[in-house]
Amino acid sequence: MACFTESIVAVGIVSLIKKKAAQKEKSCGIKGANSTKISWTTKLSWLITMLWGGIFLLAIEHIWHGEITPFPPFLTAMNSAEDTANMLYEILTIGSMQVLAITMIWGVMVILADRVLAKFQNQNLAKLS
Repeated sequence: MACFTESIVAVGIVSLIKKKAAQKEKSCGIKGANSTKISWTTKLSWLITMLWGGIFLLAIEHIWHGEITPFPPFLTAMNSAEDTANMLYEILTIGSMQVLAITMIWGVMVILADRVLAKFQNQNLAKLS
């Protein structure tokens, strides 16, 4: 019904964290992704993109099934109190699982990206020696 709304909140929170990380990186003199390290702002951008992808896909699915309408109240689950309670339950359960799954996949992706970059740097250092 509206499980994607929790991802919208997560995008907002991650965007604020990214803004703070960008300020800190700027004060430390780190500029984006350099050859020695992938910056946290870049990594958080990946997470934001993944969350927006999940939001988009779920919104399309909900539109397809008629759960989102182009007229108020926009969410068909808001037509009755019982449906609204079910919608809130879905947001808290399925929405949370979606955000958790995307964040876990992103975490694995960040770890793998750091390892691949480190391996690449070690190979380049070996060639220079």
